[in-house]
Amino acid sequence: MRYVRLGADPANPPKGISRESIARAWGFAAKYKAQMTIYIGFIAIGALVGLAPPLVLRAILDSAIPKKSMGLLYGLVLLALILNVIQTAAGVVSRWLGSKIGEGLIFDLRVSLFTHLQKLPLGFYTKSQTGAILSRLNNDVLGAQQSVSTASSAFSDVLTLVLTLAVMVKLSLTVTLIALAVIPLLVVADRTLGKRIAPLARAQMVANATMSSFATERLNVSGALLVKLFGNLNSERTRYQQQAGEVRDAGIRLALGGRAYFGILGLIGGLGSVVVYLIGGRLAIKGSVSLGTLVALSQYASRLYSPITDLASSRVNLAQAMVSFDRVAEVLSIVPSVTDPPHPLPLSNVAGRVEFKHVSFAYPRVDTPFAMPDAPATSEAVAVLHDVNFVAQAGTMNALVGHSGAGKSTIAALISRLYDPDTGSITIDGIDIKDVRLDDLGSNIGVVSQDPHLFHDSIAANLLYARPAASFEEIVDATKAAQIYQLITELPDGFDTVVGERGYRLSGGERQRLAIARVFLKRPRIVILDEATSHLDTENEAAVQEALSQLLSARTSIVIAHRLSTIMAADQILVVKDGAIVETGTHSSLLGMNGVYRDLFDAQVFVRSAEA
Repeated sequence: MRYVRLGADPANPPKGISRESIARAWGFAAKYKAQMTIYIGFIAIGALVGLAPPLVLRAILDSAIPKKSMGLLYGLVLLALILNVIQTAAGVVSRWLGSKIGEGLIFDLRVSLFTHLQKLPLGFYTKSQTGAILSRLNNDVLGAQQSVSTASSAFSDVLTLVLTLAVMVKLSLTVTLIALAVIPLLVVADRTLGKRIAPLARAQMVANATMSSFATERLNVSGALLVKLFGNLNSERTRYQQQAGEVRDAGIRLALGGRAYFGILGLIGGLGSVVVYLIGGRLAIKGSVSLGTLVALSQYASRLYSPITDLASSRVNLAQAMVSFDRVAEVLSIVPSVTDPPHPLPLSNVAGRVEFKHVSFAYPRVDTPFAMPDAPATSEAVAVLHDVNFVAQAGTMNALVGHSGAGKSTIAALISRLYDPDTGSITIDGIDIKDVRLDDLGSNIGVVSQDPHLFHDSIAANLLYARPAASFEEIVDATKAAQIYQLITELPDGFDTVVGERGYRLSGGERQRLAIARVFLKRPRIVILDEATSHLDTENEAAVQEALSQLLSARTSIVIAHRLSTIMAADQILVVKDGAIVETGTHSSLLGMNGVYRDLFDAQVFVRSAEA
């Protein structure tokens, strides 16, 4: 497997429209084929009716005026009015249908992409830029929608071209052949200039994604705080200015390239019209064609070059749209490493017995098109866990201790099935967690992390995320158990208080207690605490510990602890070193071994004595 990096995109632009791209696009658009059929029908009506006005004008010039027939003139004018009404109505309906199909396609792409992104492993997000992901979700989806309007325009142009040629041949074969003489110039111009547009479009998308990623990281609370603390306002402005300049320059290059492309095609079309005027005028002077026929031919000539020019540009526009489709499909093609089993087993009435059997694991390399530009290639995966075996009995407290990087958090992540082990198995009540639905597994596991995430919403909304159907009384009970109810009631807006992005309007201890209340509301049978009190002061830690003691009561708990004083009463302590469990026992029994745990404990006692 290899990484696809944003910095590499412009060097490998798409070379035309591949069959794979067309098949991929049709896979999304196929559900709208009935609406597209009606849409095409109204486009055809508009194209057919659009042929009539020059013929009506020809009849006025060649028949009504020479015969001085007011009745015929009125009839032809009324016919022209009716045709205009029909053409306008067909245009309105086709525009409505086109918008409905296009917006529906945007909706489908966005939902599919968002849903798929949620299924991707955690490693995908640790290696990806958030702004680049959002760019695919927003900008590229809109670009892909253009394929609908481009394809419909191409159909309309082809139909108009064929019908116009048929009528022109009927009116004058000589003038028609002369009008077609400039088409080779259009083809040469299209082939020469058109192939340069798609790389410019892709370069603009890449520049936008890079700028969006940079801004996203700096304009959240954490990023803004870091910039202010380090006093880097000027350097950040300079970097953003540089990236915005690249977006500006890419947009200018694309605009100039497109303008030159369309301008040259229009110039060639205008040259053809001039030739038609010249030759047609000579034929009219000689009496070979009538004045009305000449006027009609000149109007049809303009209609002839317009669809040819549009068709030439449609290939470029469609190529740009396919670039967006390919960029969306690039994400959808990433296969999630953790998925639901084809035939899941039920996980109900969980007691909470967790067992690891010969579990080994190495963090996998994850394909992502959202890595930093020019990021170094990642080396082969390094093993993190080696033949881990232990049993956490139902309703017991099990602590994981060890030096930083030993593998404690990885063990907890495997229980939640954020990753799957490379070898061995993990079971809950004897059922392999790979054999149950991810939703069923998640509903039975609650996690309180060292830095809990809160959404930019009210306190009540953040709590209800755990169980949307919970009643207000249950919310109150959960917050009382988490030792934070009193604080919430003292806030001006109570449970409607908005916590801010990531909960930054609250202190660390308050965020921790809200996270604990959220787990209380979830009512899981297994609770994982990942150093939930390591960064708290003494007062906050006491409140959180009181809340945790209630949360862990009668539940199976896996506690990752930095401070050994918090897990001395654990039923089982697992000492992790270099990805393996080297010691197992209670606090007193492990001290008696005079091994790794004793060294950890003595080191912490020494530090506390030194601080005192």
